[in-house]
Amino acid sequence: MFSFVKTFGQEINSVRFENVVKSLKLDKTKIKEEFCTEKKMPNAENSYIAVLPVLQGKEEDDFFVVRNYIVITDENGVVKNQYFDPEEITSDAIMLRSINIDTGLYNISNGIRAFGVTVSVANGSQPNPYSSDTISLYYPEGRTLKKVLNTFELSSHGGEWDTRCSGEFNDDHSVIIMDKTKTNNFTDLKIKTISVETKNQEVNGDCKEHETSKVTYRILKFKNGKYL
Repeated sequence: MFSFVKTFGQEINSVRFENVVKSLKLDKTKIKEEFCTEKKMPNAENSYIAVLPVLQGKEEDDFFVVRNYIVITDENGVVKNQYFDPEEITSDAIMLRSINIDTGLYNISNGIRAFGVTVSVANGSQPNPYSSDTISLYYPEGRTLKKVLNTFELSSHGGEWDTRCSGEFNDDHSVIIMDKTKTNNFTDLKIKTISVETKNQEVNGDCKEHETSKVTYRILKFKNGKYL
């Protein structure tokens, strides 16, 4: 019977994890296990996506840099596809909070369904809060993965205030919509973004809030092997 390792609220099968580490000949001490994650592929039999962040260089205090090994395995952890993402994720004043797998309906071409890996970061500042969520999209190709979207920002929150009332905040939240049009036989990605600006001001002892919002759209097209 399989057991699971709890990592920051996410579950990764311990047997598959150990087999992937062995198969890829990874140094287990270099893996940030608290950020490892796994999810079953909904569109493929006996297939599981797993992400293993591997330390690049030394970890010092609250500073570290990782690169993600992204694999697709069978139920026993036998690796079918492997990809060592060149993108470095730095956790410092802006700290890495979580890594998750998104198996939404990213049907980007005939017979090709991509999946996403999302990265959430945030700082610890109360007067100047900041957080951001990005997504990268991949699909299986041969024994590896093809990366077609690189660290696209899905949401961000930032602001400056006096920690009581007065201040300004900006929030952007985007969703990816499969458009009806195509470029180079790949579905265009329509990005819908809701931007909210909030201004707070203390008036006669009360905290008054003024909020404005707008909706914008943009299209990402598939060119030279990636969405731009």
